[in-house]
Amino acid sequence: MYDVKPNLVIGFHGCDANVRDLLLKEPNRIVISRQPYDWLGHGLYFWENNFERALQWAEDKKRRGKIINPAVIGAVLHLGYCCDFLEARFIRMIGVYAI
Repeated sequence: MYDVKPNLVIGFHGCDANVRDLLLKEPNRIVISRQPYDWLGHGLYFWENNFERALQWAEDKKRRGKIINPAVIGAVLHLGYCCDFLEARFIRMIGVYAI
């Protein structure tokens, strides 16, 4: 119906407390992930409206020895142009990759 999302959403990013503090104090120094396993591409991932899931993500990373102090940072996000997997056209787009 429209290409640009007109709304704002609240997102939560699970990370180490040091990363959270850096994002608060120096937001221009954001480091995005560029790992080959980033299933939606390079970037900074947020759980939409789900603080608990972001914390769970960070706690799982601690159990795997990837971070020391699990933490969460929230952000108000303007989606703009985005790939919304609740929309049929985007589901069709990724459907070619389904097994």
